[in-house]
This record gives sequence, structure tokens and C-alpha cells, in this order.
Amino acid sequence: MADIFDEIEEDLRRDKMNLLWQRYGNYILGLAVLIIIGVAGNQGYDYWHESKTQAAGNQFFEAVTAEDSLEALISIESDLPDGYKMLARFRVAALYAEEGDLAAAEQAFLDLSADTSIDVFYKNTALLLSVMNAPRSADKNQLINRISALAEFPGPLQGLALETSAGLYLEAGLTNKAIASLTMASSLTEIPASLRQRITQALSILSNKYADISAEKTE
Repeated sequence: MADIFDEIEEDLRRDKMNLLWQRYGNYILGLAVLIIIGVAGNQGYDYWHESKTQAAGNQFFEAVTAEDSLEALISIESDLPDGYKMLARFRVAALYAEEGDLAAAEQAFLDLSADTSIDVFYKNTALLLSVMNAPRSADKNQLINRISALAEFPGPLQGLALETSAGLYLEAGLTNKAIASLTMASSLTEIPASLRQRITQALSILSNKYADISAEKTE
């Protein structure tokens, strides 16, 4: 008797499943297809993104090592993803400087420093490089003012900004301000050893040559 009831229950369950499938089978299949497409699409996007990044890296490397690297980088810059595009722009600016076109180098670095899509550190780096690569005819006071915020406030570029400002003060004949900038830079605790060595040497030379100014600073 129990077997008969089991068979009846099994038939009812089968009929119920058939009824459910008739009603919702298309939806179930559609959902399954969507899940498969979603997974495949996600994997496909990851593969596409990885392939695109690798292709951009190869393209960037080929342009950097090309015989006419400047023209090669300029020609591919707009096609590169953001990270490589920024690297390309920095390299283009540096190549302008290497070729002696300091006006173009300064402007290229300035354009980078004004790009709101770039991280603040790289913007500040570009701003400092725009001063370091400016033509010798550029107004020294304007250059000093351009990086005054970097020189005055703590940050990873403060030491280099102070050193650059000191050089500009010397070119402008303002030795006392140059010594003041180097003295401030020498008091910084977190600067590279090579930069600290340059600052210490420059400060020592200037302090010995202009002992009266150095004495005023220590009073």
C-alpha cells in the first residue's frame, strides 16, 4: 500500500514540475542565459582590458625607444589609456627639454600641472618641473612665486622646491633669500640623502662666501 501512495506522490510531484516548467520554463531559461552572458561578458571585459593595457604598454615602449621618440609619442598620446597617456606627456615634455626647446618643455609641464584628471602629486611634480626647465630668460620672481606653495608647506616636494627657489634667488641676486631657503631645506627631516648632501654643500659654500649674511640668519 505504501508503494502505491509513493507512486501517486511521485506522479503528483512530476505533474507539478511539468506545470511549473510550462508556466515558467521560458523565464528560467532566459535567466540562465542572462547569467551565462553576464559571466562571459565579465570575463571577456577582463580579457579585453588586460589585452588593451598590454597593447598600450607595448605601444608606449615602442614610442619611447623609437628613433624619433618625440614625434612617436605625440602621435600615439591620444590613443593611450590615462596612465600611459600621462607618462607619455611627461616624456614629451622631458624630450623638449633635452632638445633645448625649453619654452615648449615649460609649457608642456604647465599643461600637465593644470590637468584636473591627474593626481595632485603628479600635478605638483609637473609644476616644479616647469620651473626647473624654464628658459633662462624667464622672470625669476614669477618662477619663485609659481612654486612658493610647494616650498612653504610640508610635502614630498618641499625640499626640492626650496633648493630650486634658492637657485632662482641666487640668479636674481638675492643671496640672503637663497641662504634662507637652503637653511629651511636643511632643517627638513624627510628628504633624500642626495638632496640633503647638495643642500648642505651649497649652504656651506654660500655661508662661507657671505659670512655676514649667514651671521644675520643665525642671530
